[in-house]
Amino acid sequence: MGLKGKIKKLFAQKEYMPIFHPVSTSKEFEEKVVLISGGSGGIGLAIAKSLQEAGAVVVIAGTNENKLNKMNEETNLETIVMNYSKPETFKSVIEKVTTKYGKIDIFISSAGVQTENVDFWTMNQKEYNRVMDINLKGVFFACQAVGKYMVDNNIKGSILLISSSRGSEPAWSPYGISKWGLKGLTEGLAQILIPYGINVNSIAPGSTATGLIGIKEGDSITSEENGMNRLVMPDEVATLAKLLVSDSGKMIDGEVVHIAAGRGTFDIR
Repeated sequence: MGLKGKIKKLFAQKEYMPIFHPVSTSKEFEEKVVLISGGSGGIGLAIAKSLQEAGAVVVIAGTNENKLNKMNEETNLETIVMNYSKPETFKSVIEKVTTKYGKIDIFISSAGVQTENVDFWTMNQKEYNRVMDINLKGVFFACQAVGKYMVDNNIKGSILLISSSRGSEPAWSPYGISKWGLKGLTEGLAQILIPYGINVNSIAPGSTATGLIGIKEGDSITSEENGMNRLVMPDEVATLAKLLVSDSGKMIDGEVVHIAAGRGTFDIR
């Protein structure tokens, strides 16, 4: 956003747009076990709550054990520590979940980090590796571990990656490049796993009203980042996620579905 846009945003009157939380009237996910990485806030948490309301057993994985424990107390969602920068631990995480809950039917990868305080000219290897190790390498090996578990146990499950509309726009930052990588990974995994009855898709949201971009409860969601002039809401992403991992969504495979009011499709910046 340029200086003019920042000044306009600073002095603009807040415009609140009601986005209603859709509550499931059926229990279509009963007897399903869902593992969601990066589910302790924002999009991941919205998806977790939506699937829990629809009858699923939902296990949220994250790196901050204290935050996970607090969430468990407040939401009654099950939690487990899973660090995307340590792929060697993924097999153990899957074993813990399946030992306690019997299986994993659905895996949703929502973990990710932004590029911080750098531009193309000041980017260094440490920051580049930090972002790529979590956003692409971590996702790759998490999907490898879950995919192997599903294949070995004849589970005709679903894998869903939370990407970004930035993955369809010109990229110079490791964040944008990692999201480009997820597009290829989505299509490649779908091709590899479809013979086993496992479908793989990803969702590419535009800027979403979460803490990742500094939005907190009560803030305005007005934005000039898309033609609808507002941010995407986590519940909107959750509604789409439910379809893609449901039995009704099994024939949707290898797709990157944008929910960005045109960003990354006809609105390229």
